[in-house]
Amino acid sequence: MKKTLLILFVLMFSINSVQSQRMNKERIKLLKTSYLTEALDLSSNEAEKFWPIYNKYSNKIQKLKFSLEGGMIRNIKQAGGIENISESDAQKLIATTITSEQQITEYKTEMLNKLSNIISAKKLLKLHKAERDFNRKLLHEFGKRRRLQGK
Repeated sequence: MKKTLLILFVLMFSINSVQSQRMNKERIKLLKTSYLTEALDLSSNEAEKFWPIYNKYSNKIQKLKFSLEGGMIRNIKQAGGIENISESDAQKLIATTITSEQQITEYKTEMLNKLSNIISAKKLLKLHKAERDFNRKLLHEFGKRRRLQGK
């Protein structure tokens, strides 16, 4: 009986954690959308065309980055750390990184080319700055919350 309750508790906690992470990701995405829309001063017509393209490529880029980082971390852990990884495995990881970074660059180029038909070059520069600023603010807020939790 105790074992069943423990398993049930762990399962409920896990489900709750996953839902909480999804909610946080969605919340961040909404905050970013709002931040970028305001920073770019998008008209409703621009926003209607901008967001499907931006989201499509942002999702592709994000998936590639997570896959790259996750794969690298997993391979290094399996080898027992960077010090224990073979030179040939390290070269394969570097080759994979280069390929992924090239793909990310291609996605960014495609996105910018498509977005340049919707918004001005000046707004594209504002987009780059606004993304950077948003990420900084997000990291700052995250760090602030971690410091508060540590006290």
